[in-house]
Amino acid sequence: MLTHYKKLRFAVITSSAFTEGGDWRSIYLFVRNLSPSDGSSQLVNLGSKRSFRQSVALLLLSPTVIVNGLGTSLHWRVILACLLRPSIALYLHETEYMLGQARQLSPFRFRLFKWIVRRNPLLCVSRQAEALYRDQYGATNTHVIYECVDGSVKLQQFNPSRQHIVMVGSINTRKGVELFSRVADLAGKQFPDWQFHWVGGVATMDEIYRSERVLWHGWHWVPGKVVAKCDLFFLSSLDDPCPLAALEAANLGKRIVAYRRTGTAEVIDGLPGCRVFESYDENVALEAISGALGDNGDIAKRIIEVSRTVSSVEAFAARLANAVG
Repeated sequence: MLTHYKKLRFAVITSSAFTEGGDWRSIYLFVRNLSPSDGSSQLVNLGSKRSFRQSVALLLLSPTVIVNGLGTSLHWRVILACLLRPSIALYLHETEYMLGQARQLSPFRFRLFKWIVRRNPLLCVSRQAEALYRDQYGATNTHVIYECVDGSVKLQQFNPSRQHIVMVGSINTRKGVELFSRVADLAGKQFPDWQFHWVGGVATMDEIYRSERVLWHGWHWVPGKVVAKCDLFFLSSLDDPCPLAALEAANLGKRIVAYRRTGTAEVIDGLPGCRVFESYDENVALEAISGALGDNGDIAKRIIEVSRTVSSVEAFAARLANAVG
């Protein structure tokens, strides 16, 4: 197991992933968009209860370690690892105001942090930030890398003469990458005007068949921009309790096809423009997609109405209150 951490191309430690702040977004986007040819990578969020062993292994064993943000840098395990390993890089987003607050709240840890900043590689979000760390904290090994955003979705143009079918999810076995690919291959012979799309990054090092008939968009911060352009959402997962991507597709009024063993099936079963397939087989799935695309009427309106009773915040709040009240 420990050899896995030694083989990582990039190991990222953060403590603010999926919070309202934005300091984690660039590094997360970077990790999610790495292709297998760039080497494997892993991001560990210290906010998770299961992160302790993973983070220690990453900090001590991985060749290239990036610590994201001031808050992460002030964790004791991170401080100790940085003191032991001068190669660990800090990617800092904070201004003097935030640094001053940290100095007051944790003076001893901040003294150690300043020593690390002077020696370890420092990744800066601007030349202004670089000047701050060089002039006031004595940093010498600095690099300006700025931040990044996902701007690739708006560049994709869809052919309006074709039927577009999409799946959103990590590229792994459980999400049904191979079934999706086999259906795309089969549809290429029977329905040449169909175009298949997959939105999601690689989440496994296993060899998985990916069809050339699928447009692999990679990970996108707002996958709904791709889903909105498509005609049908094909949930190819082998099992999935209640994938948000499918609920978001329903909220957009998109036709949906899903396997029986997913939570989505119980929401869409019997709904016009939607199909549930009982056997996890490409022929059965293809037939379900064809049937869903062949339904007529005000499909989008019906799907949205059902979606609101299930996935709206109001419906969720009512069920939650009923459950715990």
